[in-house]
Amino acid sequence: MVQRKLGGKHMNNQKKSFLEKVSDFVVDRLAGPMAKFGNIPAVAAVKDGLVAIVPIVIIGSLFLLIAMLGLPGTFSEDPLIPVLSSVSSRFLIFYNMTMNFLSLYAAIAIGMSYAKRFEIDSINAALLSIAAFFLININDLSNGMSVTNFAAGGLFAAIISSLISIRLYRFFLERKITIRMPDGVPANVTNAFVALIPFFVIFTLLWVVRSILNFDITSFLNTVLGPVFSGTDSIFIFIPRVLIGLLLWAVGMHGDNMIGPIFEPLKLQWVAENAKALSNGVDIKQLPHIWTTVVERITIWPAAAWGILFWMWKSKLKQARTMAGIATPAAIFTIVEPVIFGLPIVLNPFFIIPFILSGTIAAIVTYSAFSLHLINRVFVELPWATPPFISGYVATGGDWKGVLMVVINFAIGVVVYYPFWKAYEKSEKQKESNQENEQTADSSVSV
Repeated sequence: MVQRKLGGKHMNNQKKSFLEKVSDFVVDRLAGPMAKFGNIPAVAAVKDGLVAIVPIVIIGSLFLLIAMLGLPGTFSEDPLIPVLSSVSSRFLIFYNMTMNFLSLYAAIAIGMSYAKRFEIDSINAALLSIAAFFLININDLSNGMSVTNFAAGGLFAAIISSLISIRLYRFFLERKITIRMPDGVPANVTNAFVALIPFFVIFTLLWVVRSILNFDITSFLNTVLGPVFSGTDSIFIFIPRVLIGLLLWAVGMHGDNMIGPIFEPLKLQWVAENAKALSNGVDIKQLPHIWTTVVERITIWPAAAWGILFWMWKSKLKQARTMAGIATPAAIFTIVEPVIFGLPIVLNPFFIIPFILSGTIAAIVTYSAFSLHLINRVFVELPWATPPFISGYVATGGDWKGVLMVVINFAIGVVVYYPFWKAYEKSEKQKESNQENEQTADSSVSV
C-alpha cells in the first residue's frame, strides 16, 4: 500500500508540465517569502508611508526642472527658457521646501501608517514621529537649526526613528502604562493624557542618545550603510530585480507589488540625491544614480508588454486583435494587467519565455546606456502611470535619447516575441482548422 502511494506520488510529479514546475517553484520559493516580507507591519508601513510622500517628490522635482530651464550651464551654455532666469531662484525655494525636507515628511507619513495598523490615535502618532525625528537630528540650536539631515540623506534614519517610537508607544499602551481618565472625558483630552507618559519616556531616551551620548544616528547610518545602499544601484542588482519581477508576473502574481517594498526606499532616495546633485551644479549625465522608478518604467513594459501588442495588432487572429484593442489604451500608461491576464501571458507556454527574456534584455541595454553616460540621468519623479515616452523625455530633463531608449526597448520586445508569436498563431490556426473539421464531420453524420 505504501509503495503504491509513493508510486502514485511519483507518477503525479512526472505528470507535471515544465510550466507547472516553474509555477510551483516561484510560488513556494519566491512569492511566499516575498509576500510574508511585504506583510510585516513595519515593512508595509514604510511602503505606504513612502507612497504617501510621492506627490511631494513629484512636485518638488518638477519645480527643480522648471528652475533649471532658466539657469545657464545645465542643459546648454545659455538658459533654454531665458524668461525664467529672473524667477529660477524662486522655483529653487519651492524645490528646497519639498525635496530637501523629504525625510521629515517621510517620518510623519511612516509613523502614522505604522500606528494605523495598531489602531493608535493618528494625531499622537504624527506628533510622536515628528518629535522623534527632530530629537535624533538636532543637537545644537545656538547657531540656528541645521536641516542637512532633513533631505534624502536622512531617509533611513527617519524610517528607523518613526518605527521605533511608534513601537515603544504601543508597548506602553498594551501594558496600560498611561494616565487613565474617568469615563465621560472627551476623547481628545483622553488621548492627550494617555500620551503623556509614553511621550516623556520616548523623548527622554532619544534626547539621551543624541544630546548626552552625542550619537548621530543619521551620520552613523550614512557612514555604515551608505556604501551598501549606493552599491545596490548596480546592473548586477537591477537585472535580477527585473527578471524576478517578470517571473512573478508570469505565474499570475503582481511582481511590482511583491518586489517593490525592497527597493522603494532606495529609489526614492536616489532620485532625490540626483535632484540635489543637479541643483548643486553636477553635470546631468554625471548624476550619482541610475536606478529610479522612471528607469524601470521606460525599460520593462515597452519591451515585455508593448512588444507583444505589436504582433497582436498585426495578427490574423480575430481574438488577438480584439484583445489588443482592449489592452492597448491601458498599456500605454503601463497598466499591463489586461494583456498579461487577458491574452493570457500568465503560464502560457508560448509567451512566458519571451515575456521574461524581452524585459531582461531591455534592462541590460537601458542600464548600460545610462552607465555609459549616453543619456541624461533621471532627476524628476513622475507618476508611475505616465506613458514611458513622456517620462523618458521629461524625467531626463528633455533628453530625446530618453525617448529613443523607449523605442529601442519596444523594438527589443518586437524582435524577441516574433518567433514565439508565429508559433502561437500556427497553433491557434491549427485548433481552428481542427474545430472546423470536427463540425464538418458532425454535419455529415447528421445528414
